[in-house]
Amino acid sequence: MPDKKHLLAGFLVLTALGLLAGPISAAEFSAVVVRRLNSQESQGKVYVKGDKVYREFVTGREVTITILRPDKEVIWMVMPGRKVYMEMPLTEEMTRELGQLAKDQASMTHLGTETVNGYLSDKYETSVKNNGGFIKHTMWVSKKLGVPIKITSPEGSFSMDYRDIKEGGVPDSVFEAPAGYQKMNKPGEAPPMK
Repeated sequence: MPDKKHLLAGFLVLTALGLLAGPISAAEFSAVVVRRLNSQESQGKVYVKGDKVYREFVTGREVTITILRPDKEVIWMVMPGRKVYMEMPLTEEMTRELGQLAKDQASMTHLGTETVNGYLSDKYETSVKNNGGFIKHTMWVSKKLGVPIKITSPEGSFSMDYRDIKEGGVPDSVFEAPAGYQKMNKPGEAPPMK
């Protein structure tokens, strides 16, 4: 499926950049994320505060939230429509392994500097090995925020863009597992009965 392919490639490239393998930055901001796959466009939200990241996406009619908490060595996948969440470990060993995988699978070429969405950004061409071929993207990493604020595929079938970026003012409560939700132990499992 093209969406998973592009997301995996993006994840490996971000890890290779060190944006997921270690603290993202001292940045604190929120933004609207516009994601386009072929002719379908969806919007979500992102909040970043240091190494904590909250990402929200609408897939079909369902909202999915990912909360990355390196300080607690955990990732929460939250499904508000079902009032459930899943907790996955994020240990130092896992991040080291992901970093090594990214270095083995991903490469980047610096193409220069451009201003994107009001932020001076380093422009990279990225390449990730996939099934004997390569998935390529162009990525703009904000010098000030330290994160990619735009990613596009060369053929134009995929893009992700941070818009309406607002610096500061992100409450810590955004990065907590939601109260009152049922915890699932495995993907696809029904939540426990009360």
